Amino acid sequence: MRRPPLLVLALLLALPVGGAPVLAEGTPPGPPPPPKVWNGRDKAREVKGWIKEYATATAARQAEIRAALDALGSLKLSAVKTKARIILKAVRKARPKLEKKASQTFTHDGLSGTVHLLGAKKKKPLFLALHGGGQGVGDGKNAMQKWGMAGGKCIVIAPTTPKKVGSAWNQPDVERWVLALLAAAKRTWDVDTNRIYVAGHSMGGYGTWSIGARHADQFAALCACAGGLFGSGRGIVGGHVPNLLNTPIWFYNSTDDKQVSYKSSALADEMLQALKQKGYPYVWTYDQYDDIGHGVPKKGLKPMVDWLLKQEREPHPRWVVWEPSRDHKRRFAWIGRPSGGGRVEGKIDGNRITLSGAPGTTVIYLNPQLVDLTKPVTIVRGEETLFAGFVYARLSVLLDTIAADEDPKRWYCASVTVR
Repeated sequence: MRRPPLLVLALLLALPVGGAPVLAEGTPPGPPPPPKVWNGRDKAREVKGWIKEYATATAARQAEIRAALDALGSLKLSAVKTKARIILKAVRKARPKLEKKASQTFTHDGLSGTVHLLGAKKKKPLFLALHGGGQGVGDGKNAMQKWGMAGGKCIVIAPTTPKKVGSAWNQPDVERWVLALLAAAKRTWDVDTNRIYVAGHSMGGYGTWSIGARHADQFAALCACAGGLFGSGRGIVGGHVPNLLNTPIWFYNSTDDKQVSYKSSALADEMLQALKQKGYPYVWTYDQYDDIGHGVPKKGLKPMVDWLLKQEREPHPRWVVWEPSRDHKRRFAWIGRPSGGGRVEGKIDGNRITLSGAPGTTVIYLNPQLVDLTKPVTIVRGEETLFAGFVYARLSVLLDTIAADEDPKRWYCASVTVR
């Protein structure tokens, strides 16, 4: 028998036990071995405690917990869904719920307001109804009267703003209070998080634009009635209109309204038309009346409610546009807040992610619904490749995104920081 050449023999001896497949010339290698993989048993008791603690920990302590979890290694993709359920259950258990009664006081970060509810026993959509008013005027009862017709199909929440001023729903602390209220509702009922709606009239219409558009990735659809957008000049639409790429809106105003000018809404409609002409698939309806003053259309609000309830959020959009305008908004869908601020746009095509804008450092969040995590991911901006390689699931990312949104329909298990 003829002996193999010494070089071939040496290469064979260098193979690990069990050998390895011989690759034909030009055949790409398989994925590299991931970094240390957590076996699920190492420090299991500590991990369970960290998950429980994370939900109510300070930002500094949360950072320590994430670092400790990362030190354990990456997470097996096969374990991601199970861990997501465990984390969501722990977070919901650690944080407060609403009382299941028609009226109650809700307090968050020192702000308190009365909340009116039409509850539900089964899994249903959630309808946030924002009242109108102004300085010292308006309450959730008024909003419930307008939008309570959705109560047979939705959990309707009609809060009274903790601050009764004309720009109440545009106040950052009131906005955080509303978001905390929605999170508490998701813990109280089995809410369909792909069917959460926002609607309001007058000041509530302003609030729909302010809260609904800034956090459009959380909502299925919006209805803004006889309201508008805060600000001045063409800048009023910035931070609002561009964010609605995946969130349809129906809004109306009347030119004879003596309380609220129609002009900011008309400007929003103009911007949406311009974006549509550029190929962006925005969906909206703007009705401009001349004879209803500050009231409602002759057909009432029911057509708007019926339309709202037909809409459903796409939890994993492949095309995202975000103009950040609130410091407390850390992430919009799968795009993290750019360190340099400003507009950011992202598209996913297979495992290729294309970014534009995004000045400074940006974190891209991923999950198996967006990309194939068993294959390399490429992130580009123009002709520049920002990242190319494998991205591994981490328990820290899963914990952080679930704790932030408490959304069983959308969480992330991997992330890439690009500069």
